[in-house]
Amino acid sequence: MSDQPIRKRRRLGYLGMMGLCLVLGLVVGTLAALIDAVGGAATDALQTGLIIVCTVIVAGICIVWWRDADEAVREAHKWAWYWGGSAGMALVLIVLGLASWEVIDLAPTNFQGDPADLIMTGVGLTLGAQFVGYLIAWAAWWLRHR
Repeated sequence: MSDQPIRKRRRLGYLGMMGLCLVLGLVVGTLAALIDAVGGAATDALQTGLIIVCTVIVAGICIVWWRDADEAVREAHKWAWYWGGSAGMALVLIVLGLASWEVIDLAPTNFQGDPADLIMTGVGLTLGAQFVGYLIAWAAWWLRHR
């Protein structure tokens, strides 16, 4: 047995994680703007590479954060993503069902853009609804367990 103290892993903390994500967002945003400004034949390849590299970095950040999180934090996030994300997805499915039964009309009347923009809007709204559901469920979990 050694007389040396056990070294604990340094925790980044919530504010440190948010700061790291802010810096990463600023770097990616700046690089994306530079890629758009320079243009050229390699624009699509550079943007794809930027998205892949950013995704790998964010996944690494999430893994480090998850390993440092205690059991209560992990349980709160799992519960919130399951119930809140599911509720957000259910809301989107209800809207989709109403649109498919022609109860509501989701297509803008004077839309003159690319149809892919409508798909991206739908994806963004779905993720947004899931995230709002997650935030509500996460807050509810913490309020109940305080």
